[in-house]
Amino acid sequence: MDAALKKINLALQEAADAFEGPLNQHRLEHLQTLDSLPDKELWNLASQTIDLADRVIRKLQPPSLQLAESFLAYLDTKCLWAAVSHNIPDLLASGGPQPIEELAKKSGLQPIRLRQVMRVLHNNGIFEYDPSADTYSNSPSSAMLAKDHWTQWHRWVDLYGNENYKAAEGIPEAIEQGQTRCAAQIHYNTDEDMFRYFARQGLQDKFHKTLGAGAVAQAPGMMADYDWAELGDAVVLDVGGGGGDFITMLLRRHPSLRGALFELDSVIDMVKPKYQSPGGDFADVGHRMVEFHVGDFREEVPSYEVYTMKWCLHNWLDGDVVRILSAVRRAIKITPRARMVVIESVLKDGRSSRIWRFGDATMMSLANGQERTEAEWRDLAEKAGWEVASISPLRNAWAAAIELRPQ
Repeated sequence: MDAALKKINLALQEAADAFEGPLNQHRLEHLQTLDSLPDKELWNLASQTIDLADRVIRKLQPPSLQLAESFLAYLDTKCLWAAVSHNIPDLLASGGPQPIEELAKKSGLQPIRLRQVMRVLHNNGIFEYDPSADTYSNSPSSAMLAKDHWTQWHRWVDLYGNENYKAAEGIPEAIEQGQTRCAAQIHYNTDEDMFRYFARQGLQDKFHKTLGAGAVAQAPGMMADYDWAELGDAVVLDVGGGGGDFITMLLRRHPSLRGALFELDSVIDMVKPKYQSPGGDFADVGHRMVEFHVGDFREEVPSYEVYTMKWCLHNWLDGDVVRILSAVRRAIKITPRARMVVIESVLKDGRSSRIWRFGDATMMSLANGQERTEAEWRDLAEKAGWEVASISPLRNAWAAAIELRPQ
């Protein structure tokens, strides 16, 4: 045992020295890059390394510590929200490395309390700490939390660190036999689904901006790692397309495509001005949006050749998913390029895939929904008259592109 541990320690020390030394710049430019996709081969290798390292950690870590990391994880969430809500990433982005006292003065915080929060975060890889100078700076992760960063991850920290955090309090009751409300409905004491509830509470804009920001942040992988160019000059109907961010990015990336959106009436009312008003956020592609449809995609959808559906099916249980996929299957125009591209998580084990498992718990909490394994996706597709033609992993995205073709 001691020989094995010494061998592992030596290998890890060599790796840490290399990644912090001669390979540091290459790592930042090709793996933890902020403004471009990681190298695909390195990304795959790094995922394997992360999974293997985590397997070893779990065999060595004391059981009590494994438990504590779970029941104390709420502190990670709230410390992160504390830093973001007080603009610490922004202060470091504009002012460079700074001591706690200076950050505390600029943000109106207590130095000792800010240090406690930052100590939790920098040991999670969020922020960099230089012990020799006793200063903090942004890490690749915290740099993305600045309010003006194009990924807008600060919106996710806000929504998940507040509304979704509170909703999770209902999970223990939500999983009881015979319970029909999801955790969020239990916590907020409503029978409305969360989309309508948030809209009634004035949170619809926050909700859609957060999801839209996630679509933008993860768009590079979504756009690069599936062959959208195969669609040529097709008209793509984005079913449940929310605030329009995804279909807009697709149209901007592929000038020959045209688009359409299918959503609830309240969402369409919110989205149309973005395309149709002078100076609207999406006015540059407004002339290529052929239609805005209102309806219930569980019952009927308009007839198109190509459909996309991003982060929708995980809101529903299997019976409804088959209903939705069947509605699209009935409507699709059968041509050589006819397809439905579903952007959803594909569950699997391993640390590198843990974000999808968090997503699974989130869907359970907010929508009585779920994420699914590859086998489950294939089964649902077959029941609705589709076959899974391909599953494309998407770099830096919390999903895969699942291509469905009519049987």
